[in-house]
This record gives sequence, structure tokens and C-alpha cells, in this order.
Amino acid sequence: MSKKELFECIPSYRDTLASGTNEESVFRMFERDKTDLRNTGIQVEIKENLVDGDDIRYVVASDTFVWPKQVGLNPNQLQLLNLAAGVWAHASLQSDANRALVRLRALGVAPAASDLIGYAPRIKTHEPAFMPLNIAIDSCQEVRFSYRKPNGEISLRHIQPWALRNIDGQWLVISFDLDRNATRNFLLMRIVSKVTTVKIDDTEVTFAAPDSKLITDAEAELSELINTQVARLKVKPDSQAWFHFQLNDQPSTSDGLVSVAYLDMHLLAEQLREFALDVTVISPVALGEAIRSGFEKVVEAHA
Repeated sequence: MSKKELFECIPSYRDTLASGTNEESVFRMFERDKTDLRNTGIQVEIKENLVDGDDIRYVVASDTFVWPKQVGLNPNQLQLLNLAAGVWAHASLQSDANRALVRLRALGVAPAASDLIGYAPRIKTHEPAFMPLNIAIDSCQEVRFSYRKPNGEISLRHIQPWALRNIDGQWLVISFDLDRNATRNFLLMRIVSKVTTVKIDDTEVTFAAPDSKLITDAEAELSELINTQVARLKVKPDSQAWFHFQLNDQPSTSDGLVSVAYLDMHLLAEQLREFALDVTVISPVALGEAIRSGFEKVVEAHA
């Protein structure tokens, strides 16, 4: 249908125009409605009449709206998809997960009764940088942000974000650093400004999606780095730290010795200061020094 036809047959547009509202305001409402439709997964296509260029028509792309006939879901499969969407509850992707659930429920398939009751996985994405980076990755947009190094130095970074990964509870972005001309990983906890898209003359700068092998190689390098960064700790039995590291569930650690892989030694030191009376650092020595240095700074600040 053309825009004119839509404005004549859809009550909200028709009544708004009849009330004396100017067409420009109704056009803005129309654009917002198209965006809302696309956000819920309903794709609106624009068809131009090759004879009359002014005759633009809007069509709902049925192949992206109707559930494929050859694909079916049984109740157990639907329940698993509900569970997968629920992983993101109370997180930055909650709205996307909720929209997915609405589409699933619209299939009219009843989920299995209670097979998975009690299973409630959660992915926490409280870092403010998570959502803008996730959007930039999907849209292949270059971004900038301020990043705090372990020594406290803050620098402006300009990257092409490739992927977000969660390593032992810490989110990081795998990216190509345009200033260093190399692949770099950035912990979201160390991003200390808003993540902004790079623009030239009000146009966002985009990049070609990276080859999957580049991301695979970057992940392999990351895994190799993590395997070489392991802290050995001695944990006091039945202490708060003991339960924090869930040592009751690990019979092999009954002696209180635990190995912890880490991405950033200084961030690990910050976490371990909470358990200073219950944890002894065996290695690396630098980790123990970082914990001690943090306490010394507190003492100096309150001397």
C-alpha cells in the first residue's frame, strides 16, 4: 500500500490528520511505527514504481514474518528456546529477549509443563559499554571510547569491534585497534566513557565484517594468554573466600589450594582485597604486591 492509502485506512493516522495535526507530524509517527515493526522482526520493504517514481509502496516481507512451513517446534524445544531467552533477563539484552519470546508464543505451541523449572541461568551485562558495543558489532560501526590502563593512565581508543566474549565473568571486546593497527582486546570494566560511533559529516563510519578466521585466531590468542596467566591461592577453609570460590563443590581442592585464570592481574587484585584475611597468594608474586599496594594507597589517602 502507498503511504496515502495507509493514512486513509489506519484509524490512528486518519484520526490524527482529521484532528488538524499537520502531515509532517504524522509522517514522523509513521517512521517511528516502521522502526517498531522492524524491531519486532517484521520487515517492511519499500517498492518503487519504475513508471512513476513518486508511487512508493510499503510491503510486509512475508518470508521474514511467517514461520517457515517446513520448520516445527515441539513443546520441549519451545521450552528450551524460552529458557535461552530467559538467560538474558535483567540484562542489557532483555528487550531483545522479550521480543523473541513474544514471537515464540505467537506460534501457538504450548511449552512443556515443568521439566526445566529450577534451571535459571543468567548472563550479567551490567557494564554500560555492553549495549553500544553490541549494536556497533551488529552494524559494523567504528567506535571510540576512553580506556583506563592498569597504571591509571587513560587514553582514547578508536576501534572496529568484532565480538564480545565473557571470560570468567569478565566481558571484553575483541577488536581491531585502528591507532595501533593490530588486533586488541579491551575489558569493558576499564572503559570509562560513553562508547560513541565515529562519524564523518554526520555519517557513521562503517567497516567490512571481519573474516571468521580473524576472530577465531584472535580467540585462540586470547585463550593462550589466559592459559599462561594463572594465579595460585591458598584459601582459608570455611571462610567467605572458600564459599566464593565454591571449594565445597571441588573435592580436589580440600587442601584449600586453588588455581584462578585471570585476564587482568590488577582487577583480580581488586577482587581479592575483599578476602584479604582469608586468601594467601602463592603465585605470581606480583599479584600479592598489587593487593598490598592497593591497601597502602588506602592508608596514604586516610593518613
